[in-house]
Amino acid sequence: MVAVLQATGGEDAEASQQQPAQAAQVGQAGQVEQPQAGQTAAEPDSAQQAAPAPPAAEQQTAAAPQESQQQAAAQQEPSDPLLGFTMPIAGACVSEYSGHWPAALRAYRNNGIHEGLDFYNAAACVTIGADTPVLAAKAGTIIRADRGYIDVTPEDWARFEAASFEGEAILDELRGRQVWIDHGQGIVTRYAHLSAIAAQIFEGVRVEAGAVIGFVGESGQRESYAAPGSDLHLHFEIRVGNGWLGQGLEPQAARALYQAAFDLAE
Repeated sequence: MVAVLQATGGEDAEASQQQPAQAAQVGQAGQVEQPQAGQTAAEPDSAQQAAPAPPAAEQQTAAAPQESQQQAAAQQEPSDPLLGFTMPIAGACVSEYSGHWPAALRAYRNNGIHEGLDFYNAAACVTIGADTPVLAAKAGTIIRADRGYIDVTPEDWARFEAASFEGEAILDELRGRQVWIDHGQGIVTRYAHLSAIAAQIFEGVRVEAGAVIGFVGESGQRESYAAPGSDLHLHFEIRVGNGWLGQGLEPQAARALYQAAFDLAE
């Protein structure tokens, strides 16, 4: 499995129209008493002698609750790094429209392939508009935050068209303003087309699942200058190593992997 790029501009907009986040207490026992008259420190009163250490079996029993707590905590974390994600938009669902799925065809890119999942208004089961919060889908470390992003221009778009929208550099520009989060084990999530990045988000910052990292927009799309507000959506990718989740599969199978990642029943 493997990488993602957002469906761009006009075609995404057309597609969206087609479908309908002890203190330890020191007790008196810890204090040292001075020897009393007639008694030496080497000969403590029998009533003050320390109790013998408990048998090994009792020591193991005492440690068992702590061990069981550690085991329970470990079981709360999915062993599969591709499980345990939360929706990057609160209350959203995975779109039923195949054009929004990973592995969907992008004819205008010389039959390129969509590498992620789109969240459009209504199609994602919730209202999505300008500045809808975008949430971290899992705990991790920010490895990219495009705080100095510059909007695409008509000249940029002409350059994209001349190159048939091919090449990773152009695809990256088409994703617009982005945030990337590293979740370890080769798993990275990408959040694209953002209108802005949350104030506390910088490279190197650790975030928890559900933290606001940015806001929905249409950066990187032609609509950002030609028809502002007409292509608002989140493009979301789960990257696996050098590829993207669902790479090499049919769109329906790729969608099923995202459903599993979000723990949603088919």
